Amino acid sequence: MVHSGDRRHVGVRRRLASDHLSGSGIEIGALFLPLSVPRTASVRYVDRFPVPVLREHYPELHDVDFVTPDVLDDGERLATFADGSLDFVIANHFIEHCGDPIGTLENQLRVLRKGGVLYMAVPDCRLTFDRDRPITSVEHLQKDHSDGPAGSRRQHFEEWASHVDHAQGSDVFARADELESQDYSIHFHVWTPTAFVEFLTYCRSQCAMPFEIDAVERNDHEFIVILRRA
Repeated sequence: MVHSGDRRHVGVRRRLASDHLSGSGIEIGALFLPLSVPRTASVRYVDRFPVPVLREHYPELHDVDFVTPDVLDDGERLATFADGSLDFVIANHFIEHCGDPIGTLENQLRVLRKGGVLYMAVPDCRLTFDRDRPITSVEHLQKDHSDGPAGSRRQHFEEWASHVDHAQGSDVFARADELESQDYSIHFHVWTPTAFVEFLTYCRSQCAMPFEIDAVERNDHEFIVILRRA
């Protein structure tokens, strides 16, 4: 659910959206909190499931209204969108759910026109339920990209069961089994702002991704990152 400092939290998001977003774009995984965008921006909503399935997946959100997706697609791949077809992509609290963040970033940049904007809000793990988890290293992300995320998937579910759900002993494995069988969208990776900038620096220098960092701004329990396609 939304954090306690909601007004300032949403206000910073809105200000940065007003400063950086215009034209035609998409928002991935908006659920119940779509980003407020300026009048110069037109948004279509993308999610992997229709609303009834999303409600089954997130029963804890039973009392809020979900955004109805305009496009059903995997936000990590965006296979239905042509290269260079969008002015912006919004992906708030999304990349931490991705098995392969490097591949996800490549695809989100792929669909942007030159000069297009990727707008991301990312939770600061020190200020959320992820506080006891180890920060994801660049080496780990590199391995998930080169070898595929399946190799570390089980490790992530067990880490979540132990450090977020606080299961102990054999209950860790039972809880991980349950989450994995549900294909529950946990936070597979966690970052601080500094660690995330290190990840972006790696993507730009070692993976030759064509972007510049326009902004990184702390915002209550999250930080906002604005990337512009070079």
